[in-house]
Amino acid sequence: MSSRRDIMVPRKKKDGGTYWVKIGTAWDNDGKTQLVFDALPIPDADGRCVANLFEPREQGDNPRGRSAAADRDTARSRSRDDDVDADSIPF
Repeated sequence: MSSRRDIMVPRKKKDGGTYWVKIGTAWDNDGKTQLVFDALPIPDADGRCVANLFEPREQGDNPRGRSAAADRDTARSRSRDDDVDADSIPF
């Protein structure tokens, strides 16, 4: 039986925290592991490339407790609200 994991790399935030970026997928199958990279890790300040394997999140998981669809809807409504009325453009 094969199992899938996400390949994640840590990145430092400006405030000193850490966030994780998915750069690929790993599959374990019959004692063998296959790594498929969509991007390559960038070395940290010490010259090391660090990557961790995590269980994949469910499709609707969102660390802020909101669904991805809700985030998209919010972004869409903000962009509509920010649009300038075409009649008010002077040229």
